[in-house]
Amino acid sequence: HWRAAPAVGPGARTRIRFSTPDNVPLARLGSLVAVAYPMAPKMGWVEFLHTPNKKAKDYDPYKRRRRKEIYRELFFEAFPTVGVDPQMVDHPAETTRGTWYLWRMSHHDEFDVPLKPGEMYEKQMPRHFAKVFGDFERNGGKLFPPPWNYEYYENKVGLTRLFQRAGVRMPATWIFGGAAEARAKAGDVGFPAIVKDPYGYSSIGLMQAHDRVEFEAAIGKFFKSVKPGTEALVQSKVVAMREARVTYVDGRPFHGYWRIRENLKSASAASTRGGYQDFGFPLADIAPFVQNFANATGIAVGGVDLIWSAEKVDVKVEPYTLEVSPTSDINPATPADWTRSYAEFKKTKGFRAAYLKVRRQWTDAMVLAVLDRHRQRRKHLFVDIDNVVSLSALRIKRWRGDPRAYGAGETLQDRPVPDAVEAIRQLRGDFFIRFLTARGQYEDCFNVTQTWLDAQGFEYDDLIIVRRPLDKLAHLTKESLLVDDFTSGHEGDAPRMNNALIDKLQLRGLPFVVFKLGGLWADVLP
Repeated sequence: HWRAAPAVGPGARTRIRFSTPDNVPLARLGSLVAVAYPMAPKMGWVEFLHTPNKKAKDYDPYKRRRRKEIYRELFFEAFPTVGVDPQMVDHPAETTRGTWYLWRMSHHDEFDVPLKPGEMYEKQMPRHFAKVFGDFERNGGKLFPPPWNYEYYENKVGLTRLFQRAGVRMPATWIFGGAAEARAKAGDVGFPAIVKDPYGYSSIGLMQAHDRVEFEAAIGKFFKSVKPGTEALVQSKVVAMREARVTYVDGRPFHGYWRIRENLKSASAASTRGGYQDFGFPLADIAPFVQNFANATGIAVGGVDLIWSAEKVDVKVEPYTLEVSPTSDINPATPADWTRSYAEFKKTKGFRAAYLKVRRQWTDAMVLAVLDRHRQRRKHLFVDIDNVVSLSALRIKRWRGDPRAYGAGETLQDRPVPDAVEAIRQLRGDFFIRFLTARGQYEDCFNVTQTWLDAQGFEYDDLIIVRRPLDKLAHLTKESLLVDDFTSGHEGDAPRMNNALIDKLQLRGLPFVVFKLGGLWADVLP
């Protein structure tokens, strides 16, 4: 129950001293199944049932459902690691207000999209995704990732406009509504250039042009092959052998690799175009850029494609961003001694195990991101217990320094400060209430303190027990607030102030409020 303050971030480590059932020795335990994180919100999973209406003979309606079931089971393995019993819903009406729901769509053909006359499936599909899952939010749920992010799924026209609004550096880009417009503005295009289907994926239909003649030919071919109403997205080609694919969760890089072109003339580094992968990518170096990108665009989770024009790449230099997908797949790393193509690795028995392993790590990152977002919603109010919410000084003085004053039976008989329960309940509407108390000399300190708080009816988010008052410093930040009586020596007739703790708080600029010994919460509340 002794928790050291963790470093910044949802994946940070800490130290914990825990009890075992019936005080069984650790040597007799098979494993530690889970550690329940403090302040975990209610979480759930949106179970989307796949009911497509596809006509193709080779279409397997169960393949997508199996993929969804894999994601669901991986998330259900992750939830217990943060102490959560998840709620599974499959309709917005089942939403529990205030619950955080995780979800994932894995492919563009997961369900049918109702179309009005003249509408294109490819244009309406991402909007429909966002609307369907947005209904869970409109019923009071909190979805992660945010449903509106999917408006940019396989929608490069929307992405281009988002990047322009957000100030994201990207290659010079033009959007043409037809062949005549593209030919009329061909003089504005910087060559070599890439012609893309803005609603395509996996580099399907990608063409390139090195001059105006090739461009006009490519544009003519493009508009003959696509549906009416499809725009052409044209980008100046960044001539480089390698580009990067970085998968991130809430702006934190999670997985990355180099995609290396077959040669400089290749239009893409995708494996379908002869490219290959190098998994020795410096994720830590790209982290600041990825965080800024996620903040600027609002795309919380995704796979972003980046490229640098320099022959010798320095990933600390701002790259060009090609695109981002909110539902990109993850390619697990090949074995260290692998020398063949990635497509061949996908056919081996080891690929599935490697894929499930990296996806399981991804689900952990997703759940921890929700935990982190929840914790940042409100400021943190750290509240001492002794003489702030509990009249413990009376017990300690009665025993005059006898260690029995700190026994479980005695501690559980403490009376609360008269208006503390109601004051804390009110404050919890604006703060996370985190009890932070130094009870190193108490018997079974965590369980006894928790039992007393619950018996008195206190509503709170976290309980942290430290050995001595100065240990509280590790848990405080300049954004938090501590309420403490700062007194000691209650076994005598003249308690004294803990000026050493006050001095250190002031030196570090950590906010605090002094709760007067024997006072009431009405004296400190505004």
